[in-house]
Amino acid sequence: MKKALILIFSILIFCSILLHIFPTEEIYAKPLRAKDSDGTQSEEILENMRKGYETIILKHFPYGFLEVEEWEKVKFPKKAYAIIKWRTYEELGAGNIYIGYSFDGKNYKEIGPFNESVNFTTTIIEIPVNPLSDLSKLKVRFRGEDTDFGVDAISEVRIELKIIKYKLS
Repeated sequence: MKKALILIFSILIFCSILLHIFPTEEIYAKPLRAKDSDGTQSEEILENMRKGYETIILKHFPYGFLEVEEWEKVKFPKKAYAIIKWRTYEELGAGNIYIGYSFDGKNYKEIGPFNESVNFTTTIIEIPVNPLSDLSKLKVRFRGEDTDFGVDAISEVRIELKIIKYKLS
């Protein structure tokens, strides 16, 4: 029994060392599907983010949001980062911004609340992954609310997924 455990432990250490010296490459996964609280079509949201930013009305109760629901498949990820570039219109009451991710669409790991930001802000979240993680199921969400109950609460957002992957081909 001890010899088997030592053998398994040795194999795990060897694999870990191999993965650390194995070459990697940096890619940006293509978003395949998105939704927002405004009801904008997924294709339009993706096109707006590709060209610049998607505008979100945050007046929806309790939060207005933008969520990328599906990404292209990427094999053998080493590290993954959700990169959210955003700004709000302070004079319009956009605030209480939360940014998070989920693999099941129910249990979100979020950071925030952020206050409004009239300048574009970049928020980066490291997503815990292993070489077998299925990042196509990752959901990345930006959400906020109308803090002054005025006419509008607007934010502009772009969500990207940067992946460092093992180059096994």
